[in-house]
Amino acid sequence: MFLTMKRVYMKQVIIREESAMKKVWLPLLLASGLFAALPLSFDSAAAASHGSATDGQLPELLENLMDIAPEHQFTLRQGSNRIEVELLQWTLNDYGLKTEVDGIFGPQTDRNVRHYQQDKGLVVDGIVGMYTWVAIYAEHQQPSDDTELPARLKNVMDIAPEHQFTLREGSHRIEVELLQWTLNDYGLKTEVDGIFGPETNRNVRHYQEDKGLKIDGIVGVNTWTALYGEH
Repeated sequence: MFLTMKRVYMKQVIIREESAMKKVWLPLLLASGLFAALPLSFDSAAAASHGSATDGQLPELLENLMDIAPEHQFTLRQGSNRIEVELLQWTLNDYGLKTEVDGIFGPQTDRNVRHYQQDKGLVVDGIVGMYTWVAIYAEHQQPSDDTELPARLKNVMDIAPEHQFTLREGSHRIEVELLQWTLNDYGLKTEVDGIFGPETNRNVRHYQEDKGLKIDGIVGVNTWTALYGEH
């Protein structure tokens, strides 16, 4: 009987000691576990930020690539692996087409390029050539708050109206930007992207109607003469 009571008492002492040890060591173990987990948490955050949506500010390294005119840019297609692909991907991502910015033109980039081309009325082939580059560059042009014709477009007007290119839907030239800028300034809201798409065609027809010109959506001598008169 005495031995039995002694065993019970010893067992209770051991349990109390183990409980006390847990109270001391459990917080330490938890703290240790938390500190051990910190590197993993930072790694996860870094991984999550890679390829995330942009903040609207084009990185300087990519902005420098735009010193090259669109018509002299590399033609990009699925399989391309260049820094220019990062500029493309960054712009697609900023445009709203979620694209990982990794410099590798893979299936995701190809799919989003095709979406973009469709949005812009371009040939939907997944190939980033001059016309797609012109549209991409236009995404980074800051809208002007004044009504002063930009110098580079004003220079185009050194050519007399009768010697200007005839423009129609499908045209992709700097002269299209001059046309679009003038339509926009006239009050016909037109995106200035150098691409003569359906919106530009519609506004040209409105303009021609206002000016008593032939309403055909074609910018020839008579329409150019009227446009020059706006400046």
